[in-house]
Amino acid sequence: MPQNYEDRLDSTKTPIEFLERTGNKDAITKAYTHLGSMNFTKEEMHQPIKNLSGGQKAKLLLVKMILDQCEILILDEPTRNFSPLTTPVLCRSLTAFDGVIISISHDRRYLHEIATTVYDLTSEGLMKIK
Repeated sequence: MPQNYEDRLDSTKTPIEFLERTGNKDAITKAYTHLGSMNFTKEEMHQPIKNLSGGQKAKLLLVKMILDQCEILILDEPTRNFSPLTTPVLCRSLTAFDGVIISISHDRRYLHEIATTVYDLTSEGLMKIK
């Protein structure tokens, strides 16, 4: 996931247009379903991406990676733009993800819920803590 979400998003498109470009009905339905599971409202799904919050843009990129069937997600502080109420939504989605997740985070709750292995970077090097 990029540090600057705008690097990967076309701000003039809607989230649905960004996620599904083929017009395939089943794929559009899947995009709606995933966005809904990430707490997007119908209005947010149909407004330009430039009007979305940083958290909504992050969730949109995550949904894109899931729909593209990425096998590895590399996430840098994925909860940084999420409200405390949205973080559990992210955690549920990532827990259901079938691929590998490599993530850096200071969010202990996120790490506890998602990670199967945790390393701490210390002055002596990487230390496995979970």
